[in-house]
Amino acid sequence: MNTRDEQNILMFSACSVSFFALLALVWGVLAKSQMIIFDGIYSSICLLMDALYYYTAKTITKGSSDKFPYGRMHMEPLVIMIQSAVLILICAKAFIVSVSSLFSGVGEINNLSGMGYAAIGVVGCLFSWWYIARTGKMKVPESELVKTNAAHWKMDTLLSLAVMIGFFIAYLIERAGYVQYSPYVDPLMVMLAVLFFVRQPIVSFIEGIKGMLIMAPVRKISDISKKAMKEIAELEGFDDVIVRVGKSGRELVYEVSFIAQRSEKTYSVDDMDRIHRGVENRLHELFDNPLWLHVSFVHDRKLG
Repeated sequence: MNTRDEQNILMFSACSVSFFALLALVWGVLAKSQMIIFDGIYSSICLLMDALYYYTAKTITKGSSDKFPYGRMHMEPLVIMIQSAVLILICAKAFIVSVSSLFSGVGEINNLSGMGYAAIGVVGCLFSWWYIARTGKMKVPESELVKTNAAHWKMDTLLSLAVMIGFFIAYLIERAGYVQYSPYVDPLMVMLAVLFFVRQPIVSFIEGIKGMLIMAPVRKISDISKKAMKEIAELEGFDDVIVRVGKSGRELVYEVSFIAQRSEKTYSVDDMDRIHRGVENRLHELFDNPLWLHVSFVHDRKLG
C-alpha cells in the first residue's frame, strides 16, 4: 500500500474538517442554532481524530522494533475505538442538552441563515465524501482509516441534508403563522440527528474491538485462504494443513501448520523455506492486505 497516498487523503480530510468546524461554530453562534453548534463541535472532535489518524498512518509504517516486536498494526483499531467512543459521548451529551432545552425554553432562530449554512454543508461534505471514497478505493483500498473516514463524511453529508430540510420545515411553520413553534424544530433536529448519527461510531467501535482481539475476518477471506493452503499441502505431499486467520486493522494475521504424519516423507530445511515463500506469495496474490505470517511444519497434529 502507498502510505503517502493514504496520508495525503487524511490530510485533505483534516483541512476540510477544519473549514467546516470553524464555519459551523461561528455561524451557529450568530444564528443561535444548537444544531449548527453541535455540528461544529462534532466536526472539531473529528478534526482532532483526523490528526490522530494521520499520526497513526505514519507510525504503523515503521513496522516492528524492540518495543513493538509484532509491529504497530494494533494502533489502527485502537485509534478507531478511541474516536468512536468520543463521538458516542458527544452524541449523548448533545441529546441530553436538546431534551433539556425543550423543557427549559428555546430562543428565536434565524431559519433562513440555517438553511444557507446547511446548503453549503451539503455541497462541501458531498464533495469531500466523493473525493475521499473514490481516491481511497483507487489508491489505498485496504486502508481501514480511510474507509472509516469516508463513512464519517457520508454521515456528514446526510446530516447536512437533514438539517437543511429541518430548517426549511421551521421556516414554513414560521411563515404559516405558528412562530411560537418554530424554535422547537432546532433541538428536535439535534435529537433526530444524534439518533441517526450515533450508529456509525457504534459500528466502528465494535469493529475496533474485533481488530484489537484479532478476530476472524469475513468468512470469504477465511474460506479462500484455507482452500489455497490445502492446495499447497496436497501439492507438497502433506497429510493435512491447519489454517488460522485473524484480522487487526488492515493486517491479516495467519498461522499455517502443515502436518506430515507419514514417516517415509521427509523435508529438508530448503524445502520448508521454499514452501514458506510459496505460502507467502500465494496469500499476497489473493489479498492486498499486509500479512503477519507464521508457518510451521509438524508431525503431531496437536502441535499444529
